[in-house]
Amino acid sequence: MLKVAVFNFKGGTGKSTTTLNLGACLATSKRKVLVIDLDGQRTLSFGLGLDGDAPTALNWLSDEEIQPLATNTKNLWLIPGDLGMFQLDTDSDLFTPALAKLTEFDICLMDCSPGLGIASVQAILSSDRVLMPVICEPAVLKGLSEAVQLIRDERPSTPIDVVRVRYRPKLVITREADQLLSEAAEELNYRLLKTTVPENISVAEAIAHQQPVTAYSSRSSGAKAYKSLATECMRVW
Repeated sequence: MLKVAVFNFKGGTGKSTTTLNLGACLATSKRKVLVIDLDGQRTLSFGLGLDGDAPTALNWLSDEEIQPLATNTKNLWLIPGDLGMFQLDTDSDLFTPALAKLTEFDICLMDCSPGLGIASVQAILSSDRVLMPVICEPAVLKGLSEAVQLIRDERPSTPIDVVRVRYRPKLVITREADQLLSEAAEELNYRLLKTTVPENISVAEAIAHQQPVTAYSSRSSGAKAYKSLATECMRVW
């Protein structure tokens, strides 16, 4: 099973939205995908219509025998979030044994909370890759470089993929941020994915309607972008 931590220091960068929609696009008749909500805010769980359902990520990390929940998207499963994740405190490695039990899936996307809480750190340390959604704004490189360096200090060889979301190509600040991200990719040793996910109202509306954007508005620019992102990810992963 390929394990991918979806992470960014900052909140509001589209981690949960990306986990939901990329997971839905990766799920095919030949691929079983699991998404895990590690954020106490539980946006991913809400977006899939399963917020408040159990078993939760806290049950999963407590060494309980659990069965992930099927979503309305074929071959996409969820372990919902839990408010108690905010208070998770341990010196033990919870993720390695918990992930080892998930043998029936091909890909696992872990939606990490902002910052460096215990769950986010352990998810990164136990993952095969890290996917970092970013918004092209003036300070984008500062937070990104700090996050990449922290990951590199612990896992020097873990591949890091950066995806630009809520993308507005006509803005000068977007073009400036693009240049910074492109120039820094080699120095910081991350892959800047070619696919960009545009600022698109259908993506936000789909979350409110508790559906992936591909189900809510399949012809929208957001749906097309996430399909392209899934294709690119499978090519580079």
